[in-house]
Amino acid sequence: MRQLFDPHVRDWLESLAILLGSYIGARAVSYLLGRALAGFVTRTVSTLDDRLLTALKRPVTYLLFLIGAYAAAHHLPVPERWILSIDGALFAVGATLVTLALLRAYGILLDWYASQTHVASSGLAAEFTPLVSKVGKVFLVLVALITVFQHFQINVASLVVSLGVGSLAVGLAAQDTLSNMFAGFTLLVDRPFRVGERVRLSTGETGDVLTIGIRATQIKTLEEAILIVPNSILIKERVVNLSRPGRSIAASVEVAIAYGSDLERVKQVLLAAAQAAEHAAPEPVPAVLVQRFGDWALHLSVGFHARDYASVGLARSEVQERIYVALREADIAIATVPRPA
Repeated sequence: MRQLFDPHVRDWLESLAILLGSYIGARAVSYLLGRALAGFVTRTVSTLDDRLLTALKRPVTYLLFLIGAYAAAHHLPVPERWILSIDGALFAVGATLVTLALLRAYGILLDWYASQTHVASSGLAAEFTPLVSKVGKVFLVLVALITVFQHFQINVASLVVSLGVGSLAVGLAAQDTLSNMFAGFTLLVDRPFRVGERVRLSTGETGDVLTIGIRATQIKTLEEAILIVPNSILIKERVVNLSRPGRSIAASVEVAIAYGSDLERVKQVLLAAAQAAEHAAPEPVPAVLVQRFGDWALHLSVGFHARDYASVGLARSEVQERIYVALREADIAIATVPRPA
């Protein structure tokens, strides 16, 4: 019975009681705080506060328990170096919990901002959210590591110098990768094209932009294949954006008319045929130009705009069909090369 009143035993029991009490208190405070905030968030229209409450409730509970564990550790009848080790471990665990909570909150806030109507409609969310998310998370992790290192009295300055020398060697060995990464950042900032727009590369491939990544850009070609182009190439080479300033795109059809035909009447027929095509845009107004005098025919060009770059082939085919029918109905001869005798 006398051992029950021994100072060491009493200290151990007090530490255990503090630890148990901190656990119960943390759960109770978390429960009461959750109930109080739940009543508040139900009265708001946005779901942001609901998601933040759900994500941060458990880390807050653990942090409250760590405060009790810190107080309990200082009641233990153990050597001072053990207390310092326990303090260091609790600090590292607490820093990890705070970092995880901040990472969750940062991700939720970024997703909420990207889902806003004015941001989503501008296309900024799809392009910048992955980059901003990665940069922000790396920054939070670095700050947490520096804080922990400083707590354990690790010289952060010398570590940064060492990392700088190592990063220089890595940078020299990974020049292409770093070049693509900087080029990807330039594409996101300069925005010569956006996700969903149609582009034509200097090598002739045409397709729709699927994603603009940190290292490469994925383009879906007209043959339904995925073309992966390094970002550095898109920065250096010429890229034609077919989606700007609008989705309509210029096209033309060449017609060879026999010499002796009424040129004014031919132009009227060709204009009427181009304007009647459903896949051709009414504006700008189609135009007929005399291109050249051939050996056997007068060559004219019918210029028009397709309503959508995705249907430029259909528009050109429809215009040619209507021109052929209109010329036959108007009894205008299409020139043919005479056969050799």
